[in-house]
Amino acid sequence: MVSLDVDDTIAAIASAPGPGLRGIVRVSGPRTVELVEALFEIYDSRAFPNRLRPTSTRGQLTVDEGLKVDIDLYLWPTKRSYTRQPTAEFHLVGSRPVLEMVLNRLCGCGARLARPGEFTLRAFLSGRIDLTQAEAVLAVIDSSGEQQLDTALRQMAGGLAGPLGAIRDDLMGTLAELEAGLDFVEEDIEFITRSQLLEQLERAGEKLETIQQQISLRDRGSEASRVVLWGEPNSGKSSLFNALLGTQESIVTEVAGTTTDFLVGELVLKSMKLDLVDTAGAEERSEYVSSQAQQHRVEQQEQADALLFCIDSQRQPTPWEKEQLSKLTNACVVVLTKTDLHDLESMRLTELSQQIRSFGFDGPMVATSSHSRAGLDLLADEISLAVINSQSADQSIVGTTVLRASESLRDATAAVGHAKDAVIHHLGDELVASELRRSLEALGQVVGAIYTDDILDLVFGRFCIGK
Repeated sequence: MVSLDVDDTIAAIASAPGPGLRGIVRVSGPRTVELVEALFEIYDSRAFPNRLRPTSTRGQLTVDEGLKVDIDLYLWPTKRSYTRQPTAEFHLVGSRPVLEMVLNRLCGCGARLARPGEFTLRAFLSGRIDLTQAEAVLAVIDSSGEQQLDTALRQMAGGLAGPLGAIRDDLMGTLAELEAGLDFVEEDIEFITRSQLLEQLERAGEKLETIQQQISLRDRGSEASRVVLWGEPNSGKSSLFNALLGTQESIVTEVAGTTTDFLVGELVLKSMKLDLVDTAGAEERSEYVSSQAQQHRVEQQEQADALLFCIDSQRQPTPWEKEQLSKLTNACVVVLTKTDLHDLESMRLTELSQQIRSFGFDGPMVATSSHSRAGLDLLADEISLAVINSQSADQSIVGTTVLRASESLRDATAAVGHAKDAVIHHLGDELVASELRRSLEALGQVVGAIYTDDILDLVFGRFCIGK
């Protein structure tokens, strides 16, 4: 069970277990400065830490029977610290026994051993961070790759808290206007019109549905981002699939319609694990491809973090390709395939590139040959960049937040939808206000504005001591 008592002073070893050149002992709470002044001997007495602003200095701390340890002291004496309580860190030699001696000395003089996650819990209770950011702190600690770390850092910086907070503020403003009108119903004073109310609810609902989609994609059960090959039949998708993977997983043929479903292969680029997906051709005829295969193609396209739109460089773009090129987003790379065939001249590639630009596509474009592997290194760079840009735009969410917040966000979205229906069908402002309060309560549970001991145990129980 987490402790909500923030009136005592806590201490713990904050550096990672095991041997290391340097180690950290962290202390936070009302008596922090008192403990520092009592136990820490400054090398230069004139440099004693300032009580009004963060400072750092060097000195010694007596830990056991005259044993003194050289220490770099970092002190945050005011509410400007991580926990919003006076906080200090002792940086010293990374010997575990020595670190434990320093910790025992602090505990012997009035501090107590911190529980798992208690420093971050205090940051949450003081309003320094919300629950989504607390989960991101743990995700940063547990990250095993650049992609996971980047996702966690974005969420810790407010990548989820910011949008949810803005939605919650908007809904609270709407509710305030609605309830003001209910208070003055006899005076026939209208603080918000029906059209304004409906517009605000629709805007909030759209934002919540966007976040719901992000969570749905994040909850697919895989940490890998999805890169989908897309285009006309016989446009070189399957050959490119094999070339990028370095395998012959996909059957390659000159007969349009060979790929009748979709294939998935694991691709690793710049420390990112990606799922590369080869789909059926977008314009394949029903005699070649089932409606189910076409549905799979659409689903993969919708779930893609990045699209590789393949165009056969040996021919002119088709009307369908022209239409699609005008709709493609920044998360798409146009791939000109089969550039090795018939000694395709650079002038022809230049003309084709200009033609594609004229259709409205202004994103990255790469000429490739699956046979000679020309352009594949450049394509790999563009794929990595497209995935990163897509993740930044989507404000990806760490897995622990997905598991905890999914139900609450569904409830919030549903409540806003019910409020909108109540407005449309003239069911009364009291019902609209009730649904808005339900939505606000659900959002409050996500960010931690409303919480229970069980929720805090779920979030902070996974932390290690010292964090």
